[in-house]
Amino acid sequence: MDNLLLNLKNFMELTRFYSLNMTLGACFIIFSYAFYSEKFSIINFLLLIVALCFVHLGANLFDCYIDVKTKLNQGYNFENMHFSLEKKARLIRNGTYSLNQVKLILTLLFGSALLIGFYFAYTTDWKVLLFALIGALLTLFYPISSKYYMSEIIVGLIFGPLMIMGGYYALSGEFNSSLFLLSWAIFLTTIILLHTHNIMDWEFDEKENKNTLARMLKTKKRAITAMKWMMILAYYIVVFGVLKGMFNPYMLSVFLTLPIATKLNESIKDYINIKDVKFEPRWYWGMFENWKEIKEERFDYFMFRFYLARNFSSFFAIFAAIGAMM
Repeated sequence: MDNLLLNLKNFMELTRFYSLNMTLGACFIIFSYAFYSEKFSIINFLLLIVALCFVHLGANLFDCYIDVKTKLNQGYNFENMHFSLEKKARLIRNGTYSLNQVKLILTLLFGSALLIGFYFAYTTDWKVLLFALIGALLTLFYPISSKYYMSEIIVGLIFGPLMIMGGYYALSGEFNSSLFLLSWAIFLTTIILLHTHNIMDWEFDEKENKNTLARMLKTKKRAITAMKWMMILAYYIVVFGVLKGMFNPYMLSVFLTLPIATKLNESIKDYINIKDVKFEPRWYWGMFENWKEIKEERFDYFMFRFYLARNFSSFFAIFAAIGAMM
C-alpha cells in the first residue's frame, strides 16, 4: 500500500497534477451548456473528463520531456541540469523515471485520449477528430513556439476555445455561439496563469533566451499592466455577453473572483518590488494544497502567486458554469 501511494504521489508530481483545475473548470463550462442537449449522456461526459485530463497531464509531461531533451542536447547531464522551478522534471533528473518510461507514459496518456476521441467520432460525428488534430498540431508546435513569443497563445487556445468547443461538440454534435464567446474569456484567464509564471521566471527566461509574452513587453511593469488588462477584458466579455442577451445574467457571478484577482495583482507587484513578504493563504483565495510542505521547502514565494493565478482561472470558469445553469 505504501509503495502504491508513493508511486501515485510521484506520478502526480511528474505530470503536475495540481494544474488540473484548469481542465476541470473548462469541463464545468462544457457540462453547463451540453447538459440541455438531447444527445447529452453522463457516461460520455465522464469519458470526456478522462480524455481531457489525460491530454492535460500528457501535455505537462511532454513539456518536461522536451526541456530535458533540450538540455541533454546542449551537453548538460542530469546532475547539473537546472530549471527556474527546482521541482520541474525533478523525478526525471534524479532517475525515478527514465526517459523511456516517460515516453511510455506519454504514449498511454495520449493514446487513451485518442481512443476516447475515436469513440466520440463514432457516436457523435467524425468532425470531433478535427479538434483532436488541431490540438495535436498545436502541441507539436509548442516546443518551438517560444521562439515566436507564442507559447502562451498556444496553451490559451488549447485550454480555451479548442477544449471547450471540442468538448461541447463531442457531447452535443452542435456549435454554440455564446459558448464560443465565453471560451475566449477562458483563453484570457489561462494566459494570465502562464503570464504570472513567466513574470516570476523573467531572469531565468532571459538567461535561457526564452521568448515569452512578458519579455516581449520589455519591462515587468508593462507585463503586469498587460495582465491587469487581460483580467479586465475577461470580465468585460461576460458583461458584454449578458448585455447582448447571449449569457444568463447569473454568469455575472464571475465577479466573485475579484478578491483573488485583486490579491494576485497586489502580490505580483510585491514580487518585483518587495521580496521579503509573508504569505498567508485565505479561504476566499481558493486552495493552497500542500502549503506546509511548500513553506518548509521555501518555495512559498513562487507557489503563492501561482496558486492565486490558477485559482483565479479555475474559479472564473466554475462561477461562469454555475451561472450558465441557473
